[in-house]
Amino acid sequence: MQTGPDSEQYKEVHAERQWIWDCGIVYWPRNRGKIEALPVPVQPGVFNAGFGPRLITLPAWGETSGVENHLLAFEECIAPGDGPEWQRCDWISVAYHLLSGTMERVVEAEKGPVLSYSFRLPESFAVVFERAWVNRIFMFLRAWAAQIAQRPEEELFGPFPMASIELTHDIDALRLTPEIRLKQTVFQLFNAARGIATGDGGATAARLADARRYLLSRGDFRTLKRLREMEAAAGLRSTFHFYGGPPGWKRITPKRILIDPAYDILDADMARELAALADGGWTIGLHQSFDAWQSPDLMRAEKARVEAAARQHIIHCRQHWLRFSWRETWAAQAAAGLKRDATLGFNDRPGFRSGHALAIAPWDPTARKPIAIEAVPMVFMDSHFYDYSHSTAERSPGNAMRHWIGEIRAVGGQATVNWHNHTITSVYGWGSGFESLLEQLA
Repeated sequence: MQTGPDSEQYKEVHAERQWIWDCGIVYWPRNRGKIEALPVPVQPGVFNAGFGPRLITLPAWGETSGVENHLLAFEECIAPGDGPEWQRCDWISVAYHLLSGTMERVVEAEKGPVLSYSFRLPESFAVVFERAWVNRIFMFLRAWAAQIAQRPEEELFGPFPMASIELTHDIDALRLTPEIRLKQTVFQLFNAARGIATGDGGATAARLADARRYLLSRGDFRTLKRLREMEAAAGLRSTFHFYGGPPGWKRITPKRILIDPAYDILDADMARELAALADGGWTIGLHQSFDAWQSPDLMRAEKARVEAAARQHIIHCRQHWLRFSWRETWAAQAAAGLKRDATLGFNDRPGFRSGHALAIAPWDPTARKPIAIEAVPMVFMDSHFYDYSHSTAERSPGNAMRHWIGEIRAVGGQATVNWHNHTITSVYGWGSGFESLLEQLA
């Protein structure tokens, strides 16, 4: 049912809608009431994972908000009746379903967390990950309110937000350990087998060469000074996430030995590296262990070790291997005293996991209030363009990154990107990709 700003139904604004307007505050730092007063129909509904997302055509005055004059919506968010779909769409509910991860929460409730692997989600979700749709919805609402008021957007709401793309590093290794050698060799052999199965001889040969390199190379991954120098030359400062769990054989279980980093954050060498980062203006964060994604106790203990080594309070984090649950991870981080997370992304592909590039306080649907942490999505990391890429030589990592960075900038978004410290070495050979990333960010 269509509702206007004076209707009783419109006045009964749910807490979820207030949260959405808060999430979009960078698009309306003033005159927020003009956004709240838009004649958007209220179609909160109960999200059904069987409904696929689809695109809606925008009016001519709002076409720059969309992608080829279209915005993403959900069938359940479109009110029945006459008139163009953009007028009958409850854009606030669309934004809510995306920002709160409703689609993934349904999957998680039925099958458990996907732990940041997109292939575990229905293929119909893929269109969500291609663009920062929520940002574009907020751009459309801003344009709509300006159209109604017959005033320029900047005059009404203030300047369009500037994009903020934060460079980050997950420090997974400082030397080429036997477990890393084993993991990478097996992974590349698996990729080579996939190349054989698909008849891609070039990919098969490249993956076999990678497997041989990982198996036989010797490598020193102590690249932190080099990263500082490269970033300083580009005028950039990044966030370094460090592992604070038990080192070496103290990891005890075979799984932890295979997966968790091996270095000791309390080593004297690490103290010097951390001091150089802090003195140079870099940010130090926590990279939680593989099993810590739902444990505030583990996070708290690991955070304390990094704080002791860095001699400063730690509030930033990203989960190791992006181990993540919508229901548990952010709540556990907040309980551990962390304030800013950069986990929301995929292991196996780049993209906007919840269709947005925004720094938000995540919504807790059970408590019906935000969680006390700021979550910033991770749009891509180095392995997406090397380990998981099926692109041709014409679509280089640099060009692939340009697409995602361009989208963030086009919508004035906030996001993080991730490049592992050890991959700029000759063992991995991904240094040219990092150089391209620095050029684009600078």
